[in-house]
Amino acid sequence: MKYGHLERLNITLRALGPVFIGSGESLNKKEYIFDARKGLIYFPDLPRLVTFLKSRSLLPKYEDYLYQQRHNDFRVFLRENGIGEADYPSFISYSIEAGEAARAANFREVLTFIKDPAGYPYIPGSSVKGAVRTALAAMLIKEGRWDSSRREITGADSSVNVRKFLAREADRLEKRIFYRLGIRDPREGGEIYSPVNDLMRGVSISDSAPLSFETLTLTGKYDRKPDGTVNNLPIFREVIKPGSEARLTVTLDTAMLANAGLNAKSIEAALHSFADEHYANFEQCFAETPDDATVSAQQGVDIILGGGAGYVSKTLVYNLFPQREQALDLAAKIMAKQFPRHGHGKDAAVYKVSPHTLKTAMYAGQYYQMGRCELIVE
Repeated sequence: MKYGHLERLNITLRALGPVFIGSGESLNKKEYIFDARKGLIYFPDLPRLVTFLKSRSLLPKYEDYLYQQRHNDFRVFLRENGIGEADYPSFISYSIEAGEAARAANFREVLTFIKDPAGYPYIPGSSVKGAVRTALAAMLIKEGRWDSSRREITGADSSVNVRKFLAREADRLEKRIFYRLGIRDPREGGEIYSPVNDLMRGVSISDSAPLSFETLTLTGKYDRKPDGTVNNLPIFREVIKPGSEARLTVTLDTAMLANAGLNAKSIEAALHSFADEHYANFEQCFAETPDDATVSAQQGVDIILGGGAGYVSKTLVYNLFPQREQALDLAAKIMAKQFPRHGHGKDAAVYKVSPHTLKTAMYAGQYYQMGRCELIVE
């Protein structure tokens, strides 16, 4: 629907794999109630919990429990103090399926999903916009000459610390790609080299409507190597289940985007192209297993969102160079710098892909690629 120079599109985001967008919070065994028999995990509301414990004259005991390392299981603490499931509604915020954590011997910490002010999970528009930005950058980088940017990046000083390595070069590259609206200083006449000229000002994406707690589950972390072997790590995330859907609204400033030669169709084409290149440059290097779920976009375009989805889905190394071998060498150099103990020095010669792990998760007995979604324009 168009409103003058604004075009509004409704989109549906369908999870094709587990999606994790972290709140930045992690909970230990003293901060949730885990019922392995029922396969459920309960998350208390702290103010209501404190009020409840006060009403039972248990607050001093609870404070002692928090300081004692030997008492880890909150459910045991509650049971020992006469608090059962019938009391949970008095202080529980929500509960979800524990998923594979119900069978994990090393289940301890939970990384939680982002929630809105009312406490419900949602998909931030900024996460979707970040994926769109990366896809547009990959498309725009094919235009013009980027020799100087390639030289800057390949010649970056690897002796500097990890945080500063490539930071200046990446910042310059991003500005070259996106500062193209042509807005000039009215006094001096020169083009303004600042975010005021960032073409992504022409793309606004709302947060999704709140999602139900039934869309959440817990999944572990499974790093797959090119030969198909999987390394299971004891990291459990609160994720959106495969098959869940979220609805958002995209607003395009058509006049602003026209200055960069963009519109709704070209943005969708960029997403398709980035998904194809991600598969060709990275995903196809990893062997499939009999337990892989069969999923693919049926109506829209593949898009990868959120945390734990992997380096390649959020960066442009493989898109910047016309020859994959050049990109592979650089990616291996970056990985070896950032993770010196993970054997990335072998990426180019041995694994033929960098990084040499595909980020997957398990849900209902099947492996899924982490963060994979289908974006459908309605």
